[in-house]
Amino acid sequence: MASERKDATNNRASMSMKRNNSFSFEDAGHDAGALSPLRQARGPATSAQLMKNPQGPPLDYSFLEIKNIEELREVMPRSGYRKCPPDNLEDPATGLPGPPNPLKEEWAKPPRDDLQTNAIKLGNNQISALPPASFHPILREVLERPRYLSWIDLSFNLLEEVPQVLVNYQRLSVVYLHANRIQKLSQARMLAELTNLRSLTMHGNPCEQTRGYRLRLAGMLPKLRSLDFTAITAVDRERANAFEAANQARGAKAADGD
Repeated sequence: MASERKDATNNRASMSMKRNNSFSFEDAGHDAGALSPLRQARGPATSAQLMKNPQGPPLDYSFLEIKNIEELREVMPRSGYRKCPPDNLEDPATGLPGPPNPLKEEWAKPPRDDLQTNAIKLGNNQISALPPASFHPILREVLERPRYLSWIDLSFNLLEEVPQVLVNYQRLSVVYLHANRIQKLSQARMLAELTNLRSLTMHGNPCEQTRGYRLRLAGMLPKLRSLDFTAITAVDRERANAFEAANQARGAKAADGD
């Protein structure tokens, strides 16, 4: 088992050495002339904003056969600029610094010190859960400012639930959860706590078969502007709000009957 684990780690490491720090929307499945999902949600950034807070490309950990979020400690992103890795690995037995960290040699310094990376791509892996006890420390290790996380791609994984840990990142405006194994549409209601959320994908999950899927989701998330890469129109919003109000009224009536 140890040798298999080592081989898998070496394979991911060899893939990461081919990293390319130029990010294109074609790689992400978007039109090259189109605005990024983040800019679609918030509008184009002004020159003054970009000068003050220059945005780096997303950390791209997609297609690396990652099963556990802690494996991000073992591999460099395919593109993007992660936080400088520690000089030494931690000894799991003592918690003290152990052997030299091989990622330190692969690490590339960003072209400017104030470059901010607020997006991470974890799609097309084998992630089945995001435990808070692991997710928070890992983000602190790979991002300089994890609380500024605004865009996350978790598509094409093995998630069976909407990760509750996401609600701790209040600046999230784009969340991709499509093509997972999420069964219950009602779990998406927790994402209403993300007051900046503007774009969400949930298609390709079993919950997409829920009756009134789109109306329900839009009703749960009143500030959402795009669902499954399709804009929520004014008519859509009116219908969704009415649908949500009717559901809440039925729920209140049922509670009174109990």
